[in-house]
Amino acid sequence: MLSLRLSSLTKFVNYNDKIIDIGCDHALLDIFLVKNDLVKSIIASDINVQALNSGIKNIENEGLSDKISARLGDGLNVLTDKDNIDTVIISGMGTNTIMGILNNDHLKDINKLIIQSNNDHTMLRKYVTKLGFFIKNEEYFQDNKKNYINIVFVRGNKKYSKIDLTYGPILKHNKPYLEFEINNIEKIEELVPKNKILLHFQLKKEKRVLKKLLRK
Repeated sequence: MLSLRLSSLTKFVNYNDKIIDIGCDHALLDIFLVKNDLVKSIIASDINVQALNSGIKNIENEGLSDKISARLGDGLNVLTDKDNIDTVIISGMGTNTIMGILNNDHLKDINKLIIQSNNDHTMLRKYVTKLGFFIKNEEYFQDNKKNYINIVFVRGNKKYSKIDLTYGPILKHNKPYLEFEINNIEKIEELVPKNKILLHFQLKKEKRVLKKLLRK
């Protein structure tokens, strides 16, 4: 059974996408995509040999070794020009790690990025849009009492405001997400000492922006 965190990524996949799943762990997502005929084939890669070996075992148990290519290595470096990959899935990592992965010559051949970062989505949006991608889709959801955000970037250019890059051009209209961000700020306010006047001012300012978006 695929978790909601992983199954949420499947809706952004098209059958003809040529995909690499970076940080595949146990290859559960890759197996699900192939078994349910959502993709023809996929490359499952991981830098952790133990995780990849577990993934290989799962792939072999499902009889899918001919459709799922398991590769050990660092990010896009496992690719060759013959792979013709055009779509990248990255989940379960922080934004700094993701940016390091995308800083690669193979990115020039990529048309779609499906990313589920653990943190700093503002930095992620700023970085990826500067690489020549625009934000096609965004999703906020909860799974097992944890909060997740999926962002789909597609090759192309669009201009974004500061608010778009901070909260997301799509998520800025999402009530549950805005309420989640407001709740986060209120928790931080309770922890910040009262003598940190500037920080309290900045938090209140950010909360006003979010509440204004919530009223739209």
